[in-house]
Amino acid sequence: MRLTRHHELFRTSVRTVLERECAAVEDWEREGAMPVHALYRTLGDEGLLGLTLPVEHGGLGLDLGYSYVWARELGRIASGSPAMSLSVQTDIVLPLLVAAGSKRVVEDFVRPAVRGELVAALAATEPGGGSDLAAVRTTAVPDGDDLVLDGRKAFITHGSVADFAVVLCHLSPPDTAPSGLDSLALVVVPTDLPGVRRERYTAKLGNRACDHGSLELTGVRVPREYALGEPGSGYEWLTRVFTRERAFLAAVAASRAERSLAGALARARGRGVLGRPLADHQAVSFALAELDAELALVEEYTGAVFRLLDEDRPALRQASIAKLRATRLEREAAEAQLRVHGGEGYLDGGPVERAWRDARAGALAGGADEALLHLIAGHLSTDH
Repeated sequence: MRLTRHHELFRTSVRTVLERECAAVEDWEREGAMPVHALYRTLGDEGLLGLTLPVEHGGLGLDLGYSYVWARELGRIASGSPAMSLSVQTDIVLPLLVAAGSKRVVEDFVRPAVRGELVAALAATEPGGGSDLAAVRTTAVPDGDDLVLDGRKAFITHGSVADFAVVLCHLSPPDTAPSGLDSLALVVVPTDLPGVRRERYTAKLGNRACDHGSLELTGVRVPREYALGEPGSGYEWLTRVFTRERAFLAAVAASRAERSLAGALARARGRGVLGRPLADHQAVSFALAELDAELALVEEYTGAVFRLLDEDRPALRQASIAKLRATRLEREAAEAQLRVHGGEGYLDGGPVERAWRDARAGALAGGADEALLHLIAGHLSTDH
């Protein structure tokens, strides 16, 4: 990404804000929860929840270079939870609502969410479905001026704390079995409506402060105006969501890999083995050099993906590649840091083992590695 002096000034500013507002992140991780609504209100007051959204919708109207810097700075935080949480709001749901939502959606959800008054979620995955969109069974049936939703969603970031969720479902007439991607729709559902049941996951490997949960929808009525885009356009809009989400997650993962690599290098320089620093042993120094070389490539490639997005060019394949390689690198760097720290790094609750745990989510969130490889492989027959 081509960053200007203004982007760098923003980096300094947002780093100060995040260091101040996430100073208690260690406590959040121990407690398994973060004060998401209070944090969002503060960040909304700082103007950080609508960086790239149009000014007329409450945003700042900035280019995607600011989103790139925002992702990189979130990746510097000692826990992956704030980045996982905030990415849903700033670079997944709100851009989607602005692009595909009605005027009522903008007024009811976008403006309050930019101010930090509402917390958003994307509810696409279903129990047992994983990345398979063909496995979606949730339905939205037209009934007068309303849509009536029934179904169950799982593994949702903000699943038990969100004020509204964008739900992937089949828009189908009554008594018609849902089928095919052409009937998929995205519908905004306030979570305080009758028929919405939320459940929080209390035991997770990593990102423990970030809320995750499930939604059960039973006869939930919402206005038809809460459907996004044209009927049957849900798959197309979700693809756009995935493109930006994967680019954002790649930038976060690269920053977190850089953090782990720096921790490993500092420890290797300060820890003596056989009379000399661990960093002077070729096995260790070469391993860290390999990671550093890969990091340089991943950072450059991820920046190039953001340039494509900023120019409104197709980038699903490129974003998927960036996310695949960056999150793999994050896992490798976290593993290297743990190995260099030895038994001390293995202790529960420390930053080293937490980085290792948090990095595991990269193989799942935003598209599993296998789903990304399937998409990338699909381009081999068409691009070559």
